[in-house]
Amino acid sequence: MPELANMLVLPAAPKERQGREYAAMQKHHSLHESPQYVRVLSIFILASFAAIFATTIVLSTYMASYMKRQMMQRDAMVSMEFLNSIVHVEGAERFFFFERELRPTAGEMGEVFEHILQLPEMARANIYSLSGEVIWSSDPALIGRTFDDNEELSGALRGELHPAIASLDFEHKIEHAGLPDDVEEFVEIYVPIWSSDGTSVIGAIEVYKTPTTLLAVLQDIERLAQVGALLAGAVLFAALISVVIYTMRTLHWQEKRLVEAERLAVIGEMASAIAHGLRNPLAAIRSCAELVAEEKIEESTRQTVLDIVDQVDRLEVWIRSFLNGTRAEPQDAVDTAHVDVIIKRCIESFRPQLLRHNIEVVLGRCDGHPIAAAGSGEMEQVVNTILANAVEAMKNGGRLHINWSNAPGRRIAIEISDTGPGLDEDQLQSLFVPFKTSKPSGLGVGLALGRRIAERFGGTLDLRNGIQKGVVVTLTFPARA
Repeated sequence: MPELANMLVLPAAPKERQGREYAAMQKHHSLHESPQYVRVLSIFILASFAAIFATTIVLSTYMASYMKRQMMQRDAMVSMEFLNSIVHVEGAERFFFFERELRPTAGEMGEVFEHILQLPEMARANIYSLSGEVIWSSDPALIGRTFDDNEELSGALRGELHPAIASLDFEHKIEHAGLPDDVEEFVEIYVPIWSSDGTSVIGAIEVYKTPTTLLAVLQDIERLAQVGALLAGAVLFAALISVVIYTMRTLHWQEKRLVEAERLAVIGEMASAIAHGLRNPLAAIRSCAELVAEEKIEESTRQTVLDIVDQVDRLEVWIRSFLNGTRAEPQDAVDTAHVDVIIKRCIESFRPQLLRHNIEVVLGRCDGHPIAAAGSGEMEQVVNTILANAVEAMKNGGRLHINWSNAPGRRIAIEISDTGPGLDEDQLQSLFVPFKTSKPSGLGVGLALGRRIAERFGGTLDLRNGIQKGVVVTLTFPARA
């Protein structure tokens, strides 16, 4: 009796500590779904969205602007070379050097510069002397005028070439007067005119071009650059969110596994205390039973005593497998288990309960490779746990279906189903959570430990509600070659 008292008292301290640790782990686990966590994740997603799309918009705008500048600069270079060649071939350099009173008439200059207006897409042209005066223009009203604060003209007289797209609605300049009414957008180019030896600038020609094709291409480039950048940003954002979601799921799964390992570590402590308290009384019971079996007693009594010895041995195996199942590091399975033998033995051990509750056992398909790569004691413990839950669910009678067969991936699948009431959604969610049970007298460790044992040998333990009623449990183990 003192030993039995010690056996019952020893688990108390670990269990009390286990309750505190379990509550702390639950609180830690709930942080993953806390409002603060969701708020931080939402802020991260919104900040990433804003950063990615702001970057893509800036880059697309810069790329479109750069390509437009390059295409316009190339077109302006061609125009400059062409206009300089006209001036030099026609001998029009003298028009830029004459003083106003010695300058040729507008008609004489027009015979030369009218050729400029014959160029495709040319709308207007203004000819400037080195002083910035208009010496000829396609609009006679501008001849002889000067325009202050004309940075483009000043740059051209310094030898610079700066083409620009202008719009009458956006920018109003005096020199724009006289343009056709149907012109909404045009290219304005101040072309420097160089001397024959190419050493100095002698004047400038301002041309207004309406290159419809070029402007349409530039608009397409800008539009395609923006659309492409937005699509690239969307793909990048989707990829980032996918990585974040995958990472969070992985961390969540690892967190759950860590919490489960911590819980099972608590079970290990309890199991160690229980084993310490049970093994000595079990050894004494076994010794007493063996001594009684050696006495001259009736054969039926002797068989009962031998059954006691067998049950003590089975309990010893269960304790050992219980301890092995709570180890943090899984061990490689080197044992073998005969599935058909284990199922028959489990059914036989539950026969009194089955008869008492009027439960019929139906053996279905039981064929295939019968040897599993698992310990027979551990597999028997898991099957017994499943049968115990099924019997408890069918207190008013029912039918228990058991079958096993080969499964894909060189596995053996054992399926056990009952005709009980089934489980609700909350029970399904908490089935494999240690110490969480809906049974008044349950501990909530049977199925959790059973799954851990199955996974330790490379198998699985899954549970679902049946199609009509009851629960279907599928237990798989690797097949031994």
